[in-house]
This record gives sequence, structure tokens and C-alpha cells, in this order.
Amino acid sequence: MTSIRSIDPSIIVDPGTASALLSGRKTQVRVGVRSVLSRSLPGDRLWVRESCIAGRREAGQDYATMLGKAEFAIFADGWRRYRDGSGQPGRRPGDDDYEWIAATHMPRWASRMTLVVEWTRAERLQQITRPDIRAEGALPILGGLLWRWPRPIPGRHLTARRAFAANWNVNHPTPGDRWEDNPPVIVLGFRVESIQPR
Repeated sequence: MTSIRSIDPSIIVDPGTASALLSGRKTQVRVGVRSVLSRSLPGDRLWVRESCIAGRREAGQDYATMLGKAEFAIFADGWRRYRDGSGQPGRRPGDDDYEWIAATHMPRWASRMTLVVEWTRAERLQQITRPDIRAEGALPILGGLLWRWPRPIPGRHLTARRAFAANWNVNHPTPGDRWEDNPPVIVLGFRVESIQPR
């Protein structure tokens, strides 16, 4: 298998997944065999893309701005990532007028996390175990009687497998890639390197 090191690979996450990564709850991800990420090898580094607001500071105040003029990026949890590579906590964005930048357009300098691949394995999607589902970021509630994903993903499910299947199908609706199709996947186990303290 050929490594993906030469293409500066990235992975897109929502705010709930970012929180799970930062807290250490998410340590695995499954990708389809046609994904470029399926060629990842131990030691490969995947930079994390998140939706953000482009910001600048003027007269002691933070302002939203155009991406080209941004001094920093503001994430949903309020963290500020600066062009110089530093970061600091801040207020969560609360103004509905802010223009969010889609994760696919987040600039490389704004990434606050890198996933370092530690191991990989091939399997069928439905081979996932309950510990794997937890490592994917699912949360047991009521002592494990119900399961859910970190917000903003809605829903509560009676089992960990149902929670994973529902979430998988939201992100993989194409016939052949769905849970019920049991496609082949590559599991990536990783550690998170972050400038943001946990």
C-alpha cells in the first residue's frame, strides 16, 4: 500500500467530533476503501478541518472579517487559532450574522489539531465492536441504556450499533456505502496532537 504523506491529507469534522477529539474520546475513524485516507499508514499525519469564522482584532475588539484579512480563526467552542500558530480560548460565537467558513475552505494555518495514524486494519463495516463505537466518539447515556453522538448530531439510540449505523448513513448515503451494505472499510487508530490544552 502506498502512503498518503505526499498529498498533505486532511479530515473534516463537525464541532461535536472536534470536541470528542480534543477530549481524547475519539481515537478511531473508519473510511471507505475508495477514500484517499484508506491509504494511510502508521506515522501519517492528517490535519483536521473545521468550520470557523475569520477574525481580526482592532482596538481591543474581535471582529469577523474576510478570510484573506483574517488574523485568526474562531471555532464553535470559542478557541482562537492565530496565523503564527498560537491559540487561546475565547467567547463562543453568538452572533447569527457571522459568516461561517465551511470546513472544506478552512485554511491550513487555522488547523488546531493533527491526527497521527498509529495503526490501521481492514474489515467490514458491521464488524465494529462496542469498544470501537466508543472509540469512534459515541456516548453512552443512562448507564448505557441509550447512546448518542456529540452534538450537534441529533438523536438517541437503544444500542451503540444503532447509533453508529444512523450516524454512518448520514455521512454515507450512497448505495454500496451504507451500513446495511456492509462495505469494506479501513480503520485508522490515531493520537491527537493539538495546540489546545485538554
